[in-house]
Amino acid sequence: MAGDAYEDDRRQRTRDQIALIRSAREGSVGWDSIDEADFTYLVDPSHVLLRNAEDAVRVGDALERTDEFEGRGDLVESLFPAVARYRLPTRRDSGATDVDRALELIAADPSIDLVTPEHLLHICSNGSCCPATEPAETGLDGPWPRMTPDPDAGDGVRVLVIDTGIHLPATTDGRTPWLDGVSGDAEPNGPILDPYAGHGTFAAGVVRCRAPKATVEVLRFTVDASGAVSEIEIADLLGRALESADPPDVISLSAGTYTRLHRPLLAFQVLWDNTLQRMPDTVVVAAAGNDSRYAPFWPAAFDWAVGVGSLDRDDRISSYSNFGPSADVFALGRNHVNAFPDGSYVCNETPDKGDQREFGTGLARWSGTSFSTPMVAGMIAAEISGDRTHRRKTPRQARDSVLSQAGPRSDQVRGPYRALPIP
Repeated sequence: MAGDAYEDDRRQRTRDQIALIRSAREGSVGWDSIDEADFTYLVDPSHVLLRNAEDAVRVGDALERTDEFEGRGDLVESLFPAVARYRLPTRRDSGATDVDRALELIAADPSIDLVTPEHLLHICSNGSCCPATEPAETGLDGPWPRMTPDPDAGDGVRVLVIDTGIHLPATTDGRTPWLDGVSGDAEPNGPILDPYAGHGTFAAGVVRCRAPKATVEVLRFTVDASGAVSEIEIADLLGRALESADPPDVISLSAGTYTRLHRPLLAFQVLWDNTLQRMPDTVVVAAAGNDSRYAPFWPAAFDWAVGVGSLDRDDRISSYSNFGPSADVFALGRNHVNAFPDGSYVCNETPDKGDQREFGTGLARWSGTSFSTPMVAGMIAAEISGDRTHRRKTPRQARDSVLSQAGPRSDQVRGPYRALPIP
């Protein structure tokens, strides 16, 4: 009975989150199931992405060959280099768009290059669109795990955190001094905290606890109350950062999604093809997701990303953590304590839905692969800078060195895995 109650809570939690996303996006979200509780990925229901904008005419022809759709649709714009958005026509029988049927018809024409849904990534990174936990109050007066004893770790290293932005008061008010000097896009926070408030600030704090001297910048994608964001927006943000005059050594990204047919995210594949593969001195670290699943979770599942799962303090895989192709390594993700804005937070997820939590110490307790990820990013940053007896490493050398520190473990259900030492 206890298991049934847990499963009922999980399913309702997913429905709660879909309702939040639908509300925040005024209904402009689609999913791949009849019951929201069974969905595996979210999409923009009105558009698809084209790998080649020159295929737009052939895409229109494929949709127009049948009498299922009202017309051809049209090319909207090229948003990200070599990726274009195409507006779908509505179905004659329902007056609604139908991404899956449109893609079936398009795929029947072998002359058309790759066409995919426009997937929505989700902050806190899991298939049911919920963080592993919601932020909770803490009685601690400092971060946990405690800061590295090496005050110069990360010196001269630039880390970019792609997230919800930075709560700027946390960088100056003295209660969280490890965030001094962290910069980035301001996250607006009031006395009533929105869902996902403080997520980027918390992640930046985790980086700094492992690499206190690193230059950390938090870029903010346009996250709504649902925590969902288009793959195009994040890939474009990353692309512009990589092509800046001072590209980052390490990128920490705590967002992701499953995809239709488990195929790679188109916008991120193009990002690799056009930009990242030409930048051997930049390492991407991405969250493996919090859905206890084996299926690939993108972008963590790309072979060029370091996918990070979550450990409990006893070195075991956290109950919520994804595993398999999305998790190259596991690091502590359970019950981190780090910087968080002051204010009142009302829980959005079953079974805590409606509970009010009060934050006034500049800190919170939080769990998820969202936080094991910046931990690994910070460890790589510290490894790049070396110490007094070791020369500075390149980002890829540092990545390989950190991964080599992971010891082999085995789980009866999940199989073999590699776990980084718990600080």
